[in-house]
Amino acid sequence: MMTYPNFLKRAIWVGCSIVALSACSEWTETESIVLEENGVNQQNPAAYAKYLENLANYKKSDHKVTYGWFDNSEKTPYTRGQHLADVPDSLDAVVLNTPQLSDWELEEIASLHQKGTKVLFTIDYDQIKKAYEERVKEGTETADFASVLQKEVADILAQEANFDGMVLAYRGSSPIYQSDADKATALAHQQTLLTAVQQWKQANNGKQLTFSGYPAHLTALTALLSECSHLILVTDKVGDKQQYGIEAMQALFNGSVPNDRFLVSVSTVSLDATDKNTGFLGTDRATTEAAYWVTQPTLGFSKAGMAILNMQNDYYNATRTYQYVREAIQIMNPAPAK
Repeated sequence: MMTYPNFLKRAIWVGCSIVALSACSEWTETESIVLEENGVNQQNPAAYAKYLENLANYKKSDHKVTYGWFDNSEKTPYTRGQHLADVPDSLDAVVLNTPQLSDWELEEIASLHQKGTKVLFTIDYDQIKKAYEERVKEGTETADFASVLQKEVADILAQEANFDGMVLAYRGSSPIYQSDADKATALAHQQTLLTAVQQWKQANNGKQLTFSGYPAHLTALTALLSECSHLILVTDKVGDKQQYGIEAMQALFNGSVPNDRFLVSVSTVSLDATDKNTGFLGTDRATTEAAYWVTQPTLGFSKAGMAILNMQNDYYNATRTYQYVREAIQIMNPAPAK
């Protein structure tokens, strides 16, 4: 199998042999922003086409995958860090926070598709419920939650045409600690949510479905988990790497949970320099430590890769854009020794 670093080196060598020597040193930066700066797709279409072909082959190969959550709420961007087109080419999937898309975002999504990167939207049960409860508290919501949930999910699904798939986010509450009445309510809400997702999946068989949250909390339509490409564990706020494995084993308490597709979730470091917790495991960056954890063998479940929250924060580095996202991908998918 040709690994990501190897095929990039080959593509880089081809490009450097054709473009001006003054640009060759730039090719050591192998991601999208450098390709655009050098204009290789215009200067040498054949080399760029070969690069895209190798990139697509890498993403189809057996490798550790990387999802990146991207805040696209700013519709009038004022920095390159707010542009989808500049995320690392090696990302397997970009998950957008806002399903409403502007024309320029649609154009940039098309550029990601050229690189084999999938773009996903999210249905977040807990986020919908929290917003509902805040409106009830303010006195601006009078409908029952079941009907609101059904409408909110339908509204999000109505905007899914431009996406390659969905991340279904559900944390909920553990049924172990629920009363019978609470269990019945949770079951009804899960059925409303998961029935809509199941119908979407049946109508969009070629699109990707990913679960994020606590699968052990699901009691309805749990067979849907087997149709998910990956299961993302809630580990972005844990204090040490041991918790990654604990979360995976707890997820398996639900007998319907497949054990061969877990992703660990981490956050990038906060843009607030005084925040020494977000994106850290102790004093170490969580992206780096989690990437090494993913490469280590384990019993009882397999590690399929990583999900990186607040990915856009990592654009802003002194030496290289998305420096630590790229580093994590490289750690999980290293070049073989020569």
